Amino acid sequence: MARMKFAQDHINSRYLIEAYEAGCIRVGNTEFRHNLLLMPDKLREPWELQAMQNLSEKNLSQLVAYQPDIVLLGSGERQSFPHPSIFAPLMGAGIGYEVMPTHAACRTYNILLAEDRRVLAALIL
Repeated sequence: MARMKFAQDHINSRYLIEAYEAGCIRVGNTEFRHNLLLMPDKLREPWELQAMQNLSEKNLSQLVAYQPDIVLLGSGERQSFPHPSIFAPLMGAGIGYEVMPTHAACRTYNILLAEDRRVLAALIL
């Protein structure tokens, strides 16, 4: 698969996603080949979640502590929806969420970053 490049020159965050390809995300000048959590002011890697089918309420409860406005869950190469009940911790905290393939989550993260939104991208490679 060809590397998808993102051009957002006007964003000042050091956590801008510069490129994505299956199995690899470039944030700034650093390439990551493992799952990660990304916010405008934070990077947590690796994210201990190994695969989408292992996603649990506990994983999502941990994201509440970051106090995002919205969580973008990048589910890998294909869109995969977990059971809706898993999202109870986010819903209980009033945090919005979207589930999409990781390439779409990367693009959406950069758009929301440009809008100065407090977005958290939970990305599964």
